[in-house]
Amino acid sequence: MQPFDHNKVIRGTFGKVWLDGERMANVKSFEAKATIDYEDMDVNGDFGQKKRYMGYSIAGTMTLHKYDSTIAAKYHTGVMNGELPDLTIVAAVDDPTGYGAERVALYDVKLDEITLSQFENRTVTEEEVPFTAGSFTFLDLIE
Repeated sequence: MQPFDHNKVIRGTFGKVWLDGERMANVKSFEAKATIDYEDMDVNGDFGQKKRYMGYSIAGTMTLHKYDSTIAAKYHTGVMNGELPDLTIVAAVDDPTGYGAERVALYDVKLDEITLSQFENRTVTEEEVPFTAGSFTFLDLIE
């Protein structure tokens, strides 16, 4: 591990997202989290409560600058006929002045909602895309 250098802190400006292998140039922000699920356990003779790992769940949100209908096109048919596609998302945080890139792949991605229409006068239009995923793999980690 490198000694701390504040000039190596990753800036979000260089984040990137790929949806099913295609780069999303309009991503304003991205967040994905794995929530660790535990079951609480009380052990006889011990006053402390223990936790037993039971699994995880993944959820996140992409905020997009609205300039095309990529999300609607991916999900419109599936919403109407009941056959929703499994998507793959790869997200990367990278900074040319940093120590490297961190990339994560999310698999079995399902969108929680799609925006059918949204606008506001004198405002740049954005699209919120909440999602869940079934699994993940780190492709690169910053060392």
